[in-house]
Amino acid sequence: MTKHRQPESEAIGQLFKESSICATWMTRRVYTVAPSDSLEHARELLKLHHINQLPVVGHGRKVLGIVTDRDLRNALGKTPRLPDARECLSHLADVTVGSVMSHPAISLSSHNTLVNAAAVMRATRIGSVPIVDGDSLVGIITRSDILDAFVAFANGHYRRDKAAKAAGAPKEDLEVGGGMCPQGGPNQFEPRAHYRGQSK
Repeated sequence: MTKHRQPESEAIGQLFKESSICATWMTRRVYTVAPSDSLEHARELLKLHHINQLPVVGHGRKVLGIVTDRDLRNALGKTPRLPDARECLSHLADVTVGSVMSHPAISLSSHNTLVNAAAVMRATRIGSVPIVDGDSLVGIITRSDILDAFVAFANGHYRRDKAAKAAGAPKEDLEVGGGMCPQGGPNQFEPRAHYRGQSK
């Protein structure tokens, strides 16, 4: 009986290991900006999509930095008091993303684990981590993604698409991922860089 349970236990462990990587749960549809874009354009994206941060990318979707809603507030705070909303928006239109973005940005690989991502977010007080393949952006993992994953695990679902289907999410909203555990074990990671901490 024990001999049969051991392979079953190992299989379950391997399933959980492969299901707990960032590639399986990251958001693949990532909204980005370029360094030359205006802060007004960044503000519009943040507001439209109800998000708090935007990866800043260059050629080949190379991650150059990140800009957050706090960066926008700080940009306004460094100017003399502006009398009305129109002047605020005009000011943001004159400032580029590249002049205020945090850089270099923290990033992780798609085969790093959710535990890795959570540890980085907790240590650096940030709300999301860009996921890269080499230097190119392939997704983003947020605190909400991590919470979704652990709720799914508690309900016996090990992939984002199956968890979303069980919750009744529309098919077009599903994001399907996949990948392998990194060499050296699933909990080994090395954040690419650190930028100033921002609590979300």
